[in-house]
Amino acid sequence: MISVIIPTYNGAGILEKTLPQWLSQSYNENEHEVYVVDNRSSDSTHSTVKRIIAEHPNFHYLYEDTPGATAARHAGVKASEGDILVFADNDVLVNPDCLQEVMRVYVQNPDCVAVTGRIRIQWDKEELDWITPYKYLLGELDYGEDIRYGYDLYLNGGFMSVKRDVFERLHGFNPDLVGPYLIGDGDTGFVKKLFQEHLLIGYTPHVELQHLQQTNKHGTVEGVALHFYNNGIAESYSVYREADFRFSGKVFCYLLKEFAISLKQWVGSRILHRKNRHRYFTMRQHAGCVRFFFLLLNPPLRREIRVKDVYN
Repeated sequence: MISVIIPTYNGAGILEKTLPQWLSQSYNENEHEVYVVDNRSSDSTHSTVKRIIAEHPNFHYLYEDTPGATAARHAGVKASEGDILVFADNDVLVNPDCLQEVMRVYVQNPDCVAVTGRIRIQWDKEELDWITPYKYLLGELDYGEDIRYGYDLYLNGGFMSVKRDVFERLHGFNPDLVGPYLIGDGDTGFVKKLFQEHLLIGYTPHVELQHLQQTNKHGTVEGVALHFYNNGIAESYSVYREADFRFSGKVFCYLLKEFAISLKQWVGSRILHRKNRHRYFTMRQHAGCVRFFFLLLNPPLRREIRVKDVYN
């Protein structure tokens, strides 16, 4: 059994486009299930999902009150029954043979514990040339024309599959949100755990996904800068977590370095008045690194950040 888990927040409009594609999978409907996990939506997500899946008993609507993709994904895992888990964003279009091709990768090499596919960005308007080097931040992924396996193939939350027993043994995804604050490394942290365990990951170009993106939102300088900023927060969380949530000498040196770089870049941008996108993005990433440690000054938030296993 395959369990597909799709977290969504105020996704009624986009689910009108993407959810029907999950209804058209060539894989036997008796051998897969789909959970759409509504993460505190305030739009018509509930009624939209219920209408679309009304005549499909293997599709389910699930509500999760704790904010964040990690909480929504974990809720879907706990409600589902499949021994193969597939996680997909709500704004991803999938090809009809998606699940069939995922299973082919697992069957072809039983040592494989996780699978991803080719993900391409589909813009609602014409793509701007400058954003091409940064599309990986938006989830684009392509390892070529052949099925391949490796111990260092990156997966992202836009689409990934993993065996349930491995997912549970590694305690699922890392934290991402605590209330309104981004504090963790979420699915990136889970991929790091796969790397640390030296587990085999598969890729297939026959899973072809289109990640829908809005040019006026995701394709702007500020939109890309936000990804760099969030990556900075996730990087600092990872360093702090590896130190067992202690302010060790290594963590202290890391903070001093990030603070010095962030300050230097900020001063440089003020003095030189340079409009250099890459410089700006780098500055935002270092600012995110520093921001994480400011969040630690809040005692209740600090206690939440130190919770390592949010799956159990």
